[in-house]
Amino acid sequence: MTVLHLSANEIDVYASRRKWKNPSGTKTYFAWRNMRSRCLNPNSAAWKDYGGRGITICDRWADNYDAFFEDVGEAPDNLSLDRTDVNGNYEPSNCAWVTQKEQMNNTRSNRNIEHNGESLNLTQWAARLSIGTDTLFRRLSVYKMPLEKALTSGSLQPKWSHGTRTGYESANCRCDECRAAHAARHRVMRAKRKAKKALALASEMTNS
Repeated sequence: MTVLHLSANEIDVYASRRKWKNPSGTKTYFAWRNMRSRCLNPNSAAWKDYGGRGITICDRWADNYDAFFEDVGEAPDNLSLDRTDVNGNYEPSNCAWVTQKEQMNNTRSNRNIEHNGESLNLTQWAARLSIGTDTLFRRLSVYKMPLEKALTSGSLQPKWSHGTRTGYESANCRCDECRAAHAARHRVMRAKRKAKKALALASEMTNS
């Protein structure tokens, strides 16, 4: 293999093609690329949560991968880029490499909830109560439960007994009693629909 040695007055034409002194095609490089896409490209799927709501990139990083690399360093394994203030911009004082758990704890939707003098986010309260994060989210945002009730450990499913609608539909019980109750309910519903249809038909005949 021939090795070319350049004199002091010669130009390395290939060096001009290597835009960045730090290696591209790496996890760190793609973190920088993805950051730019989220904030600068309106066609990005993530635009609405970043550039679309005013999140910007500092001038030093916007078009300079080497400056970004110098400030944050090479991306460690199993860590990703995160902003300390989720409403702040991408800049050296607001960015760090963090674990996935730390990043999830720092999302906008994981708002802090204060209760009994303690402030934790949704994920942290769910872990404290030994329930799923989705369960706690539904209690607060879907069912609109009072905070005292929502922050209760364990299941809040209503108690049920055999031979009831709750037993068949909510508890998924298929014993003879629950099946009979389910069938009886449907008979009543069919009778109501039949009566309603007959009433409508009688009204139509009267009006005609």
